[in-house]
Amino acid sequence: MRRLARRGCIPRAVDPWAYPALVSTHAPAAPVLAAASAPRWRADRTVVILGILSAVGALVRLPFVWTGISMDEGGYAYVAQRWAHGGDLYGSAWLDRPQGLLLVYRFLLGIDGSGWTIRAGAVLVGAGITALAGSIGWQLAGRRAGIAAAAVYAIAGLAPRLEGFTLNGELLASLPAAAAVACALRWRAIRAPGWLVLAGVCAGMALTMKPSGIDGIVVAGTIVLVTERSWRAAGLLLAGFAAPLLACAVDGWARGWSRYWTAIIGYHLAAMGSQASNTSTRLSDFLSSAERVAKDLVVPLLFAVAGLVASWRRRATVAIMLAWLAAGVIGVNLGGSYWPHYYLQLLPPVAVLAGIAVAAVRVPWLRAVALVAVVAPTAAWLVALVPMGQSAREHTIPYYGLARRDERIAAEVRASTCPGDPIFVLVSEANIYFLARRDSPYPYLWGKPIEKIPGSLERMRAVLSGPHRPVVVLLNSSPRSVDPSGQLSTVLGERYRKAGSLQGMPILRSLDAPKCGN
Repeated sequence: MRRLARRGCIPRAVDPWAYPALVSTHAPAAPVLAAASAPRWRADRTVVILGILSAVGALVRLPFVWTGISMDEGGYAYVAQRWAHGGDLYGSAWLDRPQGLLLVYRFLLGIDGSGWTIRAGAVLVGAGITALAGSIGWQLAGRRAGIAAAAVYAIAGLAPRLEGFTLNGELLASLPAAAAVACALRWRAIRAPGWLVLAGVCAGMALTMKPSGIDGIVVAGTIVLVTERSWRAAGLLLAGFAAPLLACAVDGWARGWSRYWTAIIGYHLAAMGSQASNTSTRLSDFLSSAERVAKDLVVPLLFAVAGLVASWRRRATVAIMLAWLAAGVIGVNLGGSYWPHYYLQLLPPVAVLAGIAVAAVRVPWLRAVALVAVVAPTAAWLVALVPMGQSAREHTIPYYGLARRDERIAAEVRASTCPGDPIFVLVSEANIYFLARRDSPYPYLWGKPIEKIPGSLERMRAVLSGPHRPVVVLLNSSPRSVDPSGQLSTVLGERYRKAGSLQGMPILRSLDAPKCGN
């Protein structure tokens, strides 16, 4: 019986060895059974409510399946498809993301290659994080806190200005990271070692989605520290954590360790060092992003602070949640450029803390008012979309108007080139490659790698002047802004002629390229 109690099969509060009266032959059975059935009924009801809230989280994200894919989503999809069709990952199919993210994209595009499954994946991930936020809040502060946390993330987690409905690396990393926290808390409750190993595996998977996805291992490690400081527990967590990372490292070694290290870690370290040396630029980027994301984050953050205050007597809860917030802040800063979607990493812990704050309100109607206040900014944005026309929505939903423009450009490129013709976008509109179903002979799709990777500009000029150069070059950026030396402009002037523009984007065509229509 002691062993069953330690494993969680018998709650410690009713351990018969601690309370012999409960197993006395003279003790009445009916009150004990009634007391046991009431918590079970409440638990079952809570699970159902969390399931309903997850469905709500999916429903509010569902309309964004049809708003086109963003620049990052299209770039990930393009590299994943090239890899699936035999491309050399981290070579000709280059991306500065680990294999986990690309495997998710390969799976989704394997279902349907047109792209809608990418946003469908974002719907499922959002629903999953909603359920996990509820589970974490429940385990930390009770069923009301869990329900409130799930409700907060279901709506506020959409975070339109943070692009919470797109399948970016931050959203993908947040799912296994939150799963790691939930599993570690389950281990804390029942001490079953399998839960701790699973927490480590989930934490490792978060890092295979994005290198800044450190929150899973940081929080799971904190849970171990505040529970029992044993080498055995730490070893179990780290063993699980190492498994997915080791699998990625072995695959990277097989592909060529040097280029794998450069893509996943070396390039990012170089970029961080350069940005750290330019403090004014970094501060300017942060302030610019903060102004944009404030409308999505300020109210939930205020409630998160209230949640910390409400939890102050539960020191373990405070330590766990502070570790989660700190890991999220570090993750945002590791990205360096402060794009709005970087802040998505903060939303799961903020939702849990906001849920704790809402649950701490004793009066039911005030508790409902507090919950509405947390989600009000995002809910108002969603409601305002309903009466809007198509044009207004394209201006209101981030990336929607740009996605529609890029779809039209891709259709024109597809009609004016042969299926095997290479193209090049200067630079960063990587979704055009995926939408146009055309390959690029140049591996780097975004501007940052061109700025930070040695020899990238020289390689670009060689590709554009070589015998197998792109048939079409789309100028999303000025050649002078990419290469201030002017050599890129010279190459383009010698090898290409202007062929008009598509949706305001200048188009160059190779001088010796034959015209081809599909």
